[in-house]
Amino acid sequence: MSSGLYYAVSGFRCQERELEILSHNLTNVNTIGYKDDKPSFKGVHPGITRSMTIETPADVRRFMLNQKMNMSYPGLSQVKVDYSNGQMRRTGNQLDAALNGPGFFVVDTPQGELYTRMGNFSLNAKKELVLNEGGFPLKRKLKEKEKLTGKEGEEHIRIEGTEVNIDQDGAISVDGIPNDSLRVVDFAEYAQLRKVGDNLYEHRGGKENELTAEECGVNQHHTELSNVNIVQKMIKMINVARACESYQKVIQSLDEIDTMATRDVGAV
Repeated sequence: MSSGLYYAVSGFRCQERELEILSHNLTNVNTIGYKDDKPSFKGVHPGITRSMTIETPADVRRFMLNQKMNMSYPGLSQVKVDYSNGQMRRTGNQLDAALNGPGFFVVDTPQGELYTRMGNFSLNAKKELVLNEGGFPLKRKLKEKEKLTGKEGEEHIRIEGTEVNIDQDGAISVDGIPNDSLRVVDFAEYAQLRKVGDNLYEHRGGKENELTAEECGVNQHHTELSNVNIVQKMIKMINVARACESYQKVIQSLDEIDTMATRDVGAV
């Protein structure tokens, strides 16, 4: 098999994977707080060793395959998340809140604490502040007294009243009476975050990587839109689709050449 066919198939798979990521981004263009996925690619080396003893015809075939597989082929390197802010949209809903700056809301889930930029909240049957998607309760910010004594109150934010106000620091007052505060955190190293679905993130680093979101403000009556640029993504998708077509033609041509070579050699 021609080594060019390996390059062409690898290149096609890269374009196909990028097309999948682009499609996922475009699907979430209207998802509140969604962050854009950006793939990067590099030359991938299978890592098969070149050192081998050649004594038989079978060893020769293995050696030739080994040389071919030791070439570098294009492959997916990583998928980075663009954590830049999306635009703010005013909703008028007093339970909605958008984060302006680096930070995440903390939510309580069956899998433990997860993090999100979604700010479209509602109240469940227990009057707890929860995410509209999934119904997970928001975690509250501990008060200084609770930190000092180690005696924590309820984990979740309970709202019983009619008029809700959320200030820039995430402090919540209900009917003019201070109630609780949203817990908003940031991270020193975002590489420790992983998307786990439903617009939620899991932190896989240590506690020392978690920071107080000091540069992040909370805007009530707003939600943060996705930061996906739909025009750029559509142009990119067209280019990637064309590249896929080109790779398919190359693969077809190389396959025909291999078939002809095999047929002609066999006829000799």
